[in-house]
Amino acid sequence: MEQINPEYVARQKTLLECIDLEIAVSLIYREFSRLFPSESDFWIELALEEEDHARLYLAADMLQLTGEYAAVRFPPAAFITRTLAFTEQIKDHLQKRTFSLNEALDIALKLEKTVAESIVFELPESSDPVIANLRKIINGTEAHVDRIERFRMEKGFSLPG
Repeated sequence: MEQINPEYVARQKTLLECIDLEIAVSLIYREFSRLFPSESDFWIELALEEEDHARLYLAADMLQLTGEYAAVRFPPAAFITRTLAFTEQIKDHLQKRTFSLNEALDIALKLEKTVAESIVFELPESSDPVIANLRKIINGTEAHVDRIERFRMEKGFSLPG
């Protein structure tokens, strides 16, 4: 049995917050699907993929500190915590006012970029399924940025910035 030590607890907390983050992003996209019914398919697809990321984290047995998993470096917990706080701000704004599609896409783009900056796991070269799942989450987040940017252009909006 794995010994409970401070490093184990810290990794577990970070992993659980990563799951919370994916669910929080999914809930935001589900709200956007409700607010923009004609673009609902786009938002629901993103939401489902975020939920899939949460399941991949749940399936990961990365808390082991031995073997290949010892080489996995977790992101600083503060990054995840700040990004979770950002999702709470977005949810709060969604309750207080309405957004245009352009604003929602801006928020989604900023959210995905923030998540991508938060979930920086350093991974060893490995074909291990757990490590492959982590790569899938990271690649999926990067793909969301590209997809949101393409969707913005399809809708006639310029990219921010």
